[in-house]
Formats: sequence, structure tokens, C-alpha cells
Amino acid sequence: MTDPALEVRGLAKSFGPVRAVKKADFTVRRGTVTAFLGPNGAGKTTTLRAVLGFVAKDRGEVEVRASRVGFVPEQPVFFPWLRGLDLVRLTARLAALSRDELERRINTLAPLVHFDRGLLLRRAAAYSGGNRKKLAYLLGLLTSPDLLIVDEPFSALDPPAIRDVRALFVALRERGGTVLLSTHLIAEVERVCDDFIVIREGVVVAQDNLARFLRASNLGPEAGLEKVFFLFAG
Repeated sequence: MTDPALEVRGLAKSFGPVRAVKKADFTVRRGTVTAFLGPNGAGKTTTLRAVLGFVAKDRGEVEVRASRVGFVPEQPVFFPWLRGLDLVRLTARLAALSRDELERRINTLAPLVHFDRGLLLRRAAAYSGGNRKKLAYLLGLLTSPDLLIVDEPFSALDPPAIRDVRALFVALRERGGTVLLSTHLIAEVERVCDDFIVIREGVVVAQDNLARFLRASNLGPEAGLEKVFFLFAG
């Protein structure tokens, strides 16, 4: 196995009596796109939030072997009084980017996520759902992350943006980056993913390289990721 970008061992998280994640064990290989799959309520988002440190885990270990991590949530929410430009500048300051470098990165990244940079002069809270998602991509990519984690990568996006974001994931992988995608849109993520992880009722029940698993299983190489999902989580 290549050097992992992320290792999760024995992760568990409860909210009162609700055991959202019971036991999550998985590895995300460096230089791959990995699909994180599961039914509604399986624990995908809670797992990601615990990995990122947004919620405290009850037990388990998380080892992130990436110097920079980017995150795009399913439904981005911004302070209502801030313009898109304010958010971009704040992110640039935290990343110690110069003004010239920030301008170069905006010019490079905005077309990759189909974002109209003219929107930066408007308050982000007034954006459509799709434009909020595109701004979240822009913010998540500004720091040139080695590991990009995305919850529902295609939610609220129009078809041109979905196409461009898929291409973005491929480009990140080709540059040696790592992408972890939690999604229900299996057909879209199958086009770009290398590996898969399946969580069911708070327990990771399967993980493998997709092509290798299909070759070794009785599903056949033409079965696809949807058959894998229903095999383990249906």
C-alpha cells in the first residue's frame, strides 16, 4: 500500500443516547480519490467532522499525514455580513498568502470550480446554494491542500459545475493530491474514484480499491460502484 494520507482507527462518536459512529476503521491512500459511501444516517458526516476535529470523538485515533487539509461542507454557511472577498482575504491571511499570490490563485481556481469572481463583491449569504458551494470550493482550495475532504461534492451544483469539479478531482490526483468524497451520487463519483469505503449503521463494513474488488468478486468487472454499495449497504 502507498503511504496513507489519512488513517482512522476505532473511531466512535455518540450524541447522547444516539451512537452516530460505532467503529470506523479505514485508510485513505495518498494520491487517490476515495468515495465514502453509506445510507442516510450511516455516520458519514459525523465521521468527517470527527476526522477534521469539528466534533470531539469519544474514542479512536485519527492520523492525518498531510501538511494542508481543505474541506468543503455539504451546505456551506457564512457570516451574513461578509462579502465573498472578505472570506477569501481572511483565508489568505490565515494561510500567509501575499496579495499577488492570492490574486494568482483566484484567477486559477475560480474557473476550475465554475465560480464567477464578480460575485466576490457581494455578500456570500445572498448567494444561491450553488454559488455558496462554489465559494466553499474556492476557499477550501486556496491553501493548495494535500488532502481535500468534501461532503456531498455535487450538491446544489449545475451540470457545468459538476463537470468541472469532477475534472478538478482528477487534476488534484494527477498532481499527487488526495481526495475523500462523501456522497450519495454514486454514478458521478464512480467516474473519478479509485477506492471506496462503505459505512453502515455507524460501522465501516468495507473498503478496497474499486477495480481490484470487482476483479476479485463475483460481481464482475462491469458491475460498478452501485452494485458494491448495495452489496454492503443496501
